Formats: sequence, C-alpha cells, structure tokens
Amino acid sequence: MPTRFPSALFAPQVNAAQYYCPELPRSPRPLEVVCAGWEDCRSDYDLVRRSFPWFGVELIVRSKGWLEIEGSRHLLRTGTVFCYSPTTSLRITADREHPFLKYFVIFAGTKPRHAVTRGPLRVNHVRQALYPHELQEILEHVITEGNRKSEASVALATDYLRIFFQKLHESTEEARGTAAEISSRALGSFLHAKSFLEENFTRLTRAEDASHELGMAPETLCRLFHRFSDDSPYQLLLKLRVNLSVDLLLGTDLLVKQVAERAGFDDPFHFSRVFKRMQGISPAAFQRMHKRTAAG
Repeated sequence: MPTRFPSALFAPQVNAAQYYCPELPRSPRPLEVVCAGWEDCRSDYDLVRRSFPWFGVELIVRSKGWLEIEGSRHLLRTGTVFCYSPTTSLRITADREHPFLKYFVIFAGTKPRHAVTRGPLRVNHVRQALYPHELQEILEHVITEGNRKSEASVALATDYLRIFFQKLHESTEEARGTAAEISSRALGSFLHAKSFLEENFTRLTRAEDASHELGMAPETLCRLFHRFSDDSPYQLLLKLRVNLSVDLLLGTDLLVKQVAERAGFDDPFHFSRVFKRMQGISPAAFQRMHKRTAAG
C-alpha cells in the first residue's frame, strides 16, 4: 500500500499489488498522474468512499464484482471502466466466488475533468470496453514508466494516461457500435455471449454447450468472437478457468484435483497441462512455491 497516501484511501483486502506513486504534484499542470497501480483483490474486498482528494479511473481486467456509484449499482466484469471525482460517493465490492483484478490511475491537475470528457467516459459513469487487454497494456506502461524514476517519468506516465483515454474512445462498445461497418445486433449478441461464458464457465464443458444454451449455432458463436475478440469461445473458457484456479491455489488449501474440479476441469491431468501451458509452471509446483513464500 502506498505509504505517502492516507491508508483510508486504499482497501487492504488484496492478495498482491503493484503501485506507482510519485511525489505529490506541486506545480499546477493541466493533467498529472498522482498514483497508479493494479490490485489482485481478495473475496472480502470492500472499499467505501464518500469523498476523495483526486480524480480516478479504474479498469476491471479479470472476474467480477459490484460498483455502487452516486446511487446507481453496476456489475463489474472484465472490461468495465468507470471514473470518479473528489465528490463522488462510491462502494466497490468483489464477487465472493470470483474476486477481480483491477487497474487504476489517480490523477489531478488544473483540467482533469477535461481529459475525461474528451472521450466516451464521463465522471460517475460506467462503460464497457471491447478490448480490455489493450487498455491494460497502456496502464502497465503508466506503472512501468513511472517506476523508472527518471526525470521524464511523471511526464511519460501522464502521456500514457492521455493515450488511455484516447484508446478508450475507440474501445468502448458505444464507439464501436456506432461504426457503420459493425452491426449493433452482432455486437449485442457478442457481449451477451461473452457475459454468459464469464458467469457460467465452471459448468460449461465445451463452447458448443454455451452456443446451445444461447440458442445459436456453434459457428455463429465462433464468428462473433473472431469479429470482436482475440480469443475463441473455448480459449476464453480456459482462461477463466485457469484464472479461477490461480485464486484457489493461492487462497485455499484444496488439493490440485479439487481445484481442477472447482474450476470446471473434468480431468485433473488435462487441467495440469493447460495450467502449465498458460502459467509456465504446473499447478502443484505453483502451489508449493507460494506456500513457501507465504511461510517466509
């Protein structure tokens, strides 16, 4: 947790985190990054704010939770982006079964609201990004460049924040949906199918099962994902299962076989192969390594 900031500004319920927090801005600039980072949140993550010193924007890159902002309640899922101001009242809670991983940038300046409103996002509003991994990469640059601690670090981090807002303009479903070459009906079908997979991945054995329950042909589902996503339906299912298995291996004492079952894998050997291919290490070795780390 950043030590230069009041502890009440951050929730302590995180498994892991990385931050970039330069010295607080002293000279007035139109836009400047105050703090940025990512947090792998625990299942009991619960952050309540009635006010805040700065503006902030957050991106959910894995799993789900809930956001209450200025009296409105929203589902947080992969690709959700939201923005708040110093006067915003909000509450962010993680889903108990599938707590989220989120990125955030806290920013200030003489014209911070102007940087936000140039795109589709508005303060106290929520948007859904079609390509969250692209936005995630930009926010990684904010953190990486900032932590280089060079003379240009603050300026570079702020430039990447501007790029984030510009990229967000073409990444949100509103912007993509209005493009002439993209059918709004197809976009809606994709978002519905993607959300369905994210909510039911532990029980869906095959992508064909999902297409059947969605009432569409398997070929149609594959075409939608080919059009709007870098992953196929099956690849998304595998990623979601592996992400859940990582959380279970870190946060429980379950055996690898039990983790595989909880994550939706019928065959523990298949689970081990998939996990090692995606994480570079077997689930058993991953679990042992983190237990040794936790034990000190």
